[in-house]
Amino acid sequence: MPRPERNAPCPCGSGRKYKQCCGAVDTPPLDLAPDDMLMRVIEQLPSDRLEELVVRGAPPPVLCKIAERWFGEGRHDELVRLLEPLFADPARLDGLVAQAASLLMNTYAHLERTGDRDALIERLKTTPGRELRSLALQREASVLADRDEFPAAWRAFREAQRLDPQDPTFAHLEVLLPMAEGRKEEARSRANIWAADLLARSPGEEYLPLIEALHAIVEDEDEDEDDDGIDWDSEHSAEVNAALAALPSDYPARRLVLHVALEGIEPLIWRRLEVENWLTFNDLNTMIQAAMGWEDAHLHEFSVGDYRIGNAPDFDTPFDELVLPGEEVELGQVIGRHKGFRYLYDFGDGWLHRITIEKRLPSAPQRVPAVLIDGARACPPEDCGGIPGYQRSLAARRGEIAAEGDETLEAYADLGPEDFALAPYQRIVASLFEPIG
Repeated sequence: MPRPERNAPCPCGSGRKYKQCCGAVDTPPLDLAPDDMLMRVIEQLPSDRLEELVVRGAPPPVLCKIAERWFGEGRHDELVRLLEPLFADPARLDGLVAQAASLLMNTYAHLERTGDRDALIERLKTTPGRELRSLALQREASVLADRDEFPAAWRAFREAQRLDPQDPTFAHLEVLLPMAEGRKEEARSRANIWAADLLARSPGEEYLPLIEALHAIVEDEDEDEDDDGIDWDSEHSAEVNAALAALPSDYPARRLVLHVALEGIEPLIWRRLEVENWLTFNDLNTMIQAAMGWEDAHLHEFSVGDYRIGNAPDFDTPFDELVLPGEEVELGQVIGRHKGFRYLYDFGDGWLHRITIEKRLPSAPQRVPAVLIDGARACPPEDCGGIPGYQRSLAARRGEIAAEGDETLEAYADLGPEDFALAPYQRIVASLFEPIG
């Protein structure tokens, strides 16, 4: 802290001039760092003077350290007085106040001041820095999930992720959201994927607490299910099991030629696959993901006649329609004489694929069960906002609209819609299965 002018107010908070207060005392060299000394001074200030600290330029990290201590001590009203002035002018905020923003929103929630929390979220969404806007959108996603507004929660989450895609804190929310929706298997899968990703980023112990927290979310839910006395596998599992039992177990073995085309985009983005009909719909999802270039990071669903098959539990879908598990349904059990069916990937961006059965060939059990024959054009990038976001990215690439200042457009500025080479994708699909024999 710089030495005050002699006639300036003393920074100790006494209200006297510096020369008449601390300046008149011969002080020995301090063993405390300046920030530690400032923390001690702030601790002694009366609560009605806490708001002055921001005006006087107290560093946000120091205020955060004090706020964390006060939150643990239950001094919530003082914490609010300490941190609120930091957010008076959104245009001047930067990443240094991110931790303070989280603390203040947590405190508002504890005090049940949800209006103040929501107002702070909206204020942070207008700040110039990506980090704070991403933080606000993550918190908004959490609030929306608490209200069971899951589609809106996922939209906020994806928007936040586009702003700061490498932020490891997304892991927590990306596991919590599917858990809140009842998609426990997906939550477990996402927890495992994030654990592998975090360990790859830092093989040491940096992310171990976060990884443990992710697995604790899933494990705690399992314990709750065991303890509440409810048989979660009763009614909907009985319906699923009955539907699975009704499927034919004996059907003609065929090798299908499938034309997979992404709907709503011209020129067409498409792939042609050759697959054995004894493969499951879960296998087909894996092949389409690999052939198209998707990342298999979201839910999917096939619609074949009256059947819905995917990885979303039936109790979490609109109109209580039954969804059969893709790993237990073989293509030949439901395709029958259908000429085609549909495949939806990512319920948020809504990538709908039209699958046409072009040929039914004799089965070839000695060959690889699936191959990619042909295709054209690169698939859109993940989480770009569906077809509208993809078209905007292409328009920015052509120079028809400005990308500067738009994070989504800037992120996909190098998008090459024609950048599709068949051979690498053929190798990827071929690697999914070993030859039989």
